Amino acid sequence: MRNGRLFTIVGGIFGLIGLVLLCVGIALAASTAGFLASAGRTDGTVAGLTARTSTTRSSDGHTRRTTLWYPTVEFAVGGRRYAFQSSTGSNPPSHEKGESVPVAYDPDDPSDARIASFWSAFLAPLIVGGLGVVFTPIGTVLFVKGRRITRPRTRIAT
Repeated sequence: MRNGRLFTIVGGIFGLIGLVLLCVGIALAASTAGFLASAGRTDGTVAGLTARTSTTRSSDGHTRRTTLWYPTVEFAVGGRRYAFQSSTGSNPPSHEKGESVPVAYDPDDPSDARIASFWSAFLAPLIVGGLGVVFTPIGTVLFVKGRRITRPRTRIAT
């Protein structure tokens, strides 16, 4: 009886987290698609790469350093120059200094710009939504299993 209750609680939590992650992933994807649909387009140039290093310590005491490279892109609209740093970093770097990249920008505020590639635009929604796709069915299976275990059994009289 106790295992069933545990399965139900854990399944409910996993399922709820999964649904929230799915909704956030869908909202991020819709927001990004909306931005890209109304954005102006131009080409920009990678002006530089900024390294950001994070350090984590594993449970066995080992320290691990991870460095991600974030491109800074320069572009011009209406004779005025703009620059932005991509919110997507990678290792190895996804772009090289001097490389030409497509840029999508808000026509009303060109300082609001992004690299207009699929991975730069949709990586975050794919990761968040993907976690939701994994968590939701696991939570559902655990929840249903827990409910079946705790459900009182009825006997059919013969």
